[in-house]
Amino acid sequence: MNNTVIIIESPNKVEKIAKYSGAKVYATVGHFKALANNFLNDYENYEPIYEYIENKKFSINKIIDDCKNKDIIIATDPDREGFAIGYMFYDLVKNLAKSVKRAEFHEITEAGIQKGLQNAIPFKSANLNEFEAFKARSVGDKLVGFILSPKYINKLGDKNISVGRVQTPALNIIVKREKEIEEFNNNNTNKKLSYKIKVKLSKDNQEFYAINDNIYENKEEIEAKINSLREIKQALVYKVDEKDTQIKPKEPFRTSQYQEEANKKFGFSSEVAMNLAQKLFEKGLITYHRTDSNSLSKEFIDEIQTKFGTQEWYEKREYQAGKQSQAQAHEAIRISHIHNYTDIDDKIAKEEKLSDDEIKAYKLIYTNSLLSQAKNAINKIYNYDIDIDALSFKAKATKEIYKGFKGVFDSFTDEEETNEEDKDEKTTLILNKDEKLNIIDYEISEVKKQAPKRYKESNFISILEKNGIGRPSTFATFLPRLLKRDFIKIETKGKNQEIVATPKGIRAIESMMDNQDEWITTSEFTAHMENILDEISKGKLGYLDFIKPLHEKMEFKHISTMDNQTKIPPSQKSLEYAQNLAQSTGLELPKEAYEDYKICTAFIDKAKKLKPPTQKQIELAQKIAQSNNIELPKNYQTSMEICSKFIDKHIKKNNK
Repeated sequence: MNNTVIIIESPNKVEKIAKYSGAKVYATVGHFKALANNFLNDYENYEPIYEYIENKKFSINKIIDDCKNKDIIIATDPDREGFAIGYMFYDLVKNLAKSVKRAEFHEITEAGIQKGLQNAIPFKSANLNEFEAFKARSVGDKLVGFILSPKYINKLGDKNISVGRVQTPALNIIVKREKEIEEFNNNNTNKKLSYKIKVKLSKDNQEFYAINDNIYENKEEIEAKINSLREIKQALVYKVDEKDTQIKPKEPFRTSQYQEEANKKFGFSSEVAMNLAQKLFEKGLITYHRTDSNSLSKEFIDEIQTKFGTQEWYEKREYQAGKQSQAQAHEAIRISHIHNYTDIDDKIAKEEKLSDDEIKAYKLIYTNSLLSQAKNAINKIYNYDIDIDALSFKAKATKEIYKGFKGVFDSFTDEEETNEEDKDEKTTLILNKDEKLNIIDYEISEVKKQAPKRYKESNFISILEKNGIGRPSTFATFLPRLLKRDFIKIETKGKNQEIVATPKGIRAIESMMDNQDEWITTSEFTAHMENILDEISKGKLGYLDFIKPLHEKMEFKHISTMDNQTKIPPSQKSLEYAQNLAQSTGLELPKEAYEDYKICTAFIDKAKKLKPPTQKQIELAQKIAQSNNIELPKNYQTSMEICSKFIDKHIKKNNK
């Protein structure tokens, strides 16, 4: 592998991949090209213009320089975004390198790296349709943002507004729920109370409740009924129904399920959960964490069987990718190698220098991976009918028959959702038919209609998934974007974090409905477009099958012919770059640059001419001049623009 260069995304994986492969490894540090501000060549073929992200151009060109006449293996992440990064790099080196292949590393272990390298294929033979799907997604999202966002910035008089093909339907789901709650609360009939009789019983000095299902419309009526029962001191168990129920362990995590469990158990937001998984993946501890598959590889299932097959709790289980999966070859999120649970604290956490939160996330994935290969737990459910003066009161009990997967780890608890309405009816007592119970007292139980509940942060991703909104690579981005725009807020209620639509979020959705842009708020349209992207990846549809219907929804409006009063704000990165230039050159950044990308871009162009090059750029220019025996341009030491143009010109010339 001495003449081999491997290209990946994350610099945190460079050392391990180099160690396991023996090749030189470079990281692109994510995307290094993005759509230009004027990103379309025409409105017939919609061919996009991608340009270098300014602060990555120099480093990428250095990598390219080291790829000449070498065997290149592009192993960017195994998803659509990763393939796009890889394709853009392939396009730059395909005529310079000796060969270019595509590999996928699903786990950063020695076995995982070797498997990826062995299965590498010529890049031109890879599924190039993935880039067409990425192109459709990126251009489509930019079109929506550039045409609709300025429209609603102006209509709502708020600069902190954005409209997105995916984020807006997600917001609409939250807004709909908020309106349902408001409508419920404004309906006076929903505030009317009714009542049930609850009785406190005892057996062997253990107390529990049973409840009668009859509804009483006023307190006088129910109090009269209770008074008629007070002389009765004993109740009779006249019916006992028993049934066994099997409780399955949770299936191996796909991205959404991991995010929800991490939020439910530890309060991690989706974004935090994914950042922790990213670090664990880079350290070689788990498989790739952006996946819509629940399947496990045969090799991993066999490894668990070899290690734990003799354990009483073990049961071999196979899982399918799932009907929602677009990538049958991908696995669920799982640990990358089998070991004992105690090794996490005793060995792995110390060797990999895991933070406390990384340990929590790893233990969550570890237990899920192992318990997916464990037996069901078995409970016996008892439903009791208890007679008091011909009135039937109901109670229930649960008895654990077999722990199954619940008994594997001492620290494991499988938290189940508690139904507030029936929790008082539950008891641990086992009652027998015809048994007599002591009546202690009666209580009045208020029955009120329950308002629709706000979505919890822990279950919102499954709502998006069911509605076909987004994919594993994007789930973690929705709520942060909506929070950033002040469209929603998160409120803590007990152990839960509830998602609340703000007045601004409600106003934004209402405005889109009023201005005939309802289509952008619907999950049906977004799900349809997501399916088209998947069909493009499969080669069944093309790029224009996505772009044209989307642009048609916006009446084929051209970016360049939009209302002159509509100002498109610059991207956050462009604005930050302009601010840095202003500071380094002493120029004043116009106030209008914060609102209009054209003014911001013009300032950048002007300031770049005055910004001096870095010492590294000066040295590179001098090296190029010396090795090519050519003159350096005038002012190359004082103008970054002059120096950069000289470097780019001669690097491209050498590449040819």
